[in-house]
Amino acid sequence: PGVWDFMRGAAMLASVFRTVIVYVAVITAMRLMGKRQLGELQPAELVTTFLISNVASICIDEPDLPLAASIVPIFLLTALEILNSTLAWFCPRYARLLFGRPITVIVRGEIRQQALQELRITASDLMEALRGKEYFSPAELLWATVEPNGSISTAPVPQNSEAPPMLPLLLEGTVYRENLAFFGVDEPWLDDRLAEKQLARPQVLLLLYNGKDLLIVPRQNTKGPPPKGRPGKDAV
Repeated sequence: PGVWDFMRGAAMLASVFRTVIVYVAVITAMRLMGKRQLGELQPAELVTTFLISNVASICIDEPDLPLAASIVPIFLLTALEILNSTLAWFCPRYARLLFGRPITVIVRGEIRQQALQELRITASDLMEALRGKEYFSPAELLWATVEPNGSISTAPVPQNSEAPPMLPLLLEGTVYRENLAFFGVDEPWLDDRLAEKQLARPQVLLLLYNGKDLLIVPRQNTKGPPPKGRPGKDAV
């Protein structure tokens, strides 16, 4: 009985040790992947999180499995996620392919039914999401957009002298043509506004507009004069 109790105690101690090691490894992996993991996840990030949790649970549940057999896949998945996010940072087109793009579903109180069909969501799903934002009618909204992570962003109709909300027209080289159409402007108008600031599309991190005011945030690492001709003509 003494030997049996000793073996049981040793096995329990080994299980506790493995659990602590896996716990530390998972926390380290999440920290390496960055704070994005603490908010609403993109599809690729969600897959990585699920895989890491499954690998960690296998390691804890299977004491005969070598510890390295779980630790190595955890950090391999972490490295793949870091590689993905790095590529997305340097290549906006890859980011759009990986994460998707926001889709506007309500414009000036009207539901864009074609957008619902593209997203494969029903009017009931949309109304449920709006109620979660404490809006009970599309007519209350100036616009609403379904984000790539599945959440919905809304802007109410301005009241009295309130300034309309700002929408992105240009974000990391991507032109938001739906928002241009919303304000009744086009890409030549956008390029002319950039030319006034001696900027081209690749030199702009973010451009916001609300029909009255224009906010341009240049890239900090942009050097040299803008290219000749109409700025950004071939950027998109």
